[in-house]
Amino acid sequence: MTNPIAFYISSILGLCKKVKFPGTLASLIALFFSFLSYYFLGKTLYICLFFIFLVFGFWAIQKIHKKNGIGDYQWIGIDEWIGMWLANFFLFEFNFNLTQIIIFSLISFAIFRIIDILKFIPPLTFINKTQNQNAVTVLLDDIIGGFYTYFIMLIILGFYNLNFLYSSFLILLPAMIANMTPVLLKMKYWNIPINERVFGKNKTWRGFLGAIIVGTLSYFILTKLNIIISPGNLSLIIFIGFLFSFGAIGGDLIESFFKRKIEIPAGESWTPWDQIDYVLGAIILTFCIYQYTFSQIIFMLVLGGAISALFHRFGYMIKVNSAKQ
Repeated sequence: MTNPIAFYISSILGLCKKVKFPGTLASLIALFFSFLSYYFLGKTLYICLFFIFLVFGFWAIQKIHKKNGIGDYQWIGIDEWIGMWLANFFLFEFNFNLTQIIIFSLISFAIFRIIDILKFIPPLTFINKTQNQNAVTVLLDDIIGGFYTYFIMLIILGFYNLNFLYSSFLILLPAMIANMTPVLLKMKYWNIPINERVFGKNKTWRGFLGAIIVGTLSYFILTKLNIIISPGNLSLIIFIGFLFSFGAIGGDLIESFFKRKIEIPAGESWTPWDQIDYVLGAIILTFCIYQYTFSQIIFMLVLGGAISALFHRFGYMIKVNSAKQ
C-alpha cells in the first residue's frame, strides 16, 4: 500500500489525481500560496518554506517510487509546486504594489507553465527524454523551469541588463578559462589520471594543474588590464585568482566523482551538472569575497551553463570533445 502521507504530499492533497491537468493545478495552487507567503511572511520564511517543500517532496516521491516503481507520474504535482514557488522568488527583488504583484505573478505562472509543458529550453528536453526518472530527476525538471522563469521575469522587469551581463561575465571569465584549459592544453607532461577509480581516466594532473595555473594567471592579467577591478595587493589578486580556478576545476572533479558513483561512463554527458559544475565551484569558493546575491547566482549559473554548453557543442563538432553535453 502506498504511504498515505507521501501520496497526499506528492499529489497536493490528492487534487492532482482528480483533474486532467495536474501540473497546471499544482502550479496554480502554489502561485496562490507563494503570493500569500510573499505578502505576509517575508523573504526568510519564504526561503525556509521552499526548502521544507523540497525535503518533503523528495521524501514523498521516493516513497511513491519505492511502491510503484520509478517514473514521473502525471499525478505527482509537488514538483510543479516547488518550481512555481522558486519562480515567484523574483517578487523580492522589487517593491511592487498589490496590483503589480498580482499581474506579474500571473505572468510568472504563464511563463513557468509554457516552459514546463513544452520543455524547449536545454536541458529540460534531455531530462524529459530520460527513461525511468528517479526522485532527483522528477524534481530537477521543475526546479530548472523555476530558475528559468525567475531569470526571464528579471529580464522582463529590467533587473537584468547589459551592464549586469557584462559584470557577471567578467567575474566568471577566469573560472571559464580554467574550465576550458584541460581540453585545450595539449602536452605530454603529467598526462596521468589523478585517480581513475574515483574521478575517471579523463581527469589528469595535466588538466588539474594547468587549469589552476592558467586560470590564476588570467585573473591576474585581467586585473592588471583594469578589465576586472583590482581588489587589493598582488598577493590578494593571486589568491582570488586561485580560488576562482581551483573552484572551477574542483567543481568539475566533484561532479566526476558523483558520475562514477552512479556509474555514468567517462565522457558521457550528465545534464545539467556538466554545464554548471565549474560555476558552482567558483561561486562557493569566492562567495566570502564577492557576497553574491541570489539573483547574481542564478544569472551566473544560466550564463555560465549556456556558454559551457555552446563551447562543448563546438568542441564536439571539431572533435575535441567526445560528447555534445
